[in-house]
Amino acid sequence: MGLLRITVDHTVRVTASSARVHIRVRGSSTIFGGLAGRKAAEVRDLVADLAGRGVPEDAIEVTGVHIATGDVKLLKSQAVDIALVVRATADQLPDVLGALSERPGVTVDELEWVYEQFEASIPATAEAMAMARRKADAVAAAAGLEVTGIANASDSWSMPSPRVEFGGDQMVFAASARAAAPPLDLGLDLNATTELSVHLSVDFDLSS
Repeated sequence: MGLLRITVDHTVRVTASSARVHIRVRGSSTIFGGLAGRKAAEVRDLVADLAGRGVPEDAIEVTGVHIATGDVKLLKSQAVDIALVVRATADQLPDVLGALSERPGVTVDELEWVYEQFEASIPATAEAMAMARRKADAVAAAAGLEVTGIANASDSWSMPSPRVEFGGDQMVFAASARAAAPPLDLGLDLNATTELSVHLSVDFDLSS
């Protein structure tokens, strides 16, 4: 009896299960008059709008708040920058972007795709095992031997984390009518894929 070690590198494409939309709500005023409160009210209104489109409140995170005040001649000035992240499924994404498109002062900084890495690795690793077994059978037969079992096996996987950053050309939405905005229609599905790479090493038992 002996051992035959087979290694397989297998790559599959995986579709994103959801997305994290990184947005900012900005505003500035040269007359100090509760601008921060007004922007907070706009955020609450946005949350309510998204809830009506199926996005629950716990899918929206406030990741940062920046408020700067100062004097401009005889007037007070205030600038407000509120950073949020909206988690949306692929089906919800057109509605979410449609809702954002009707909001003045809203900027989309980044679209972060989310993948179910562990779940995707299960069928990919099973495919790699089938490939390893086919190779082991062929190599063993060429040597006049037979595969009788598996002594040891280990696997690992890796996946990049695609993020669409808009840099200086962020998606800036202008003011529009307050009627409910339709879903953003680009003429194709709003989704993305990436590669999941699996590395599998198997020690097969051999007998004559």
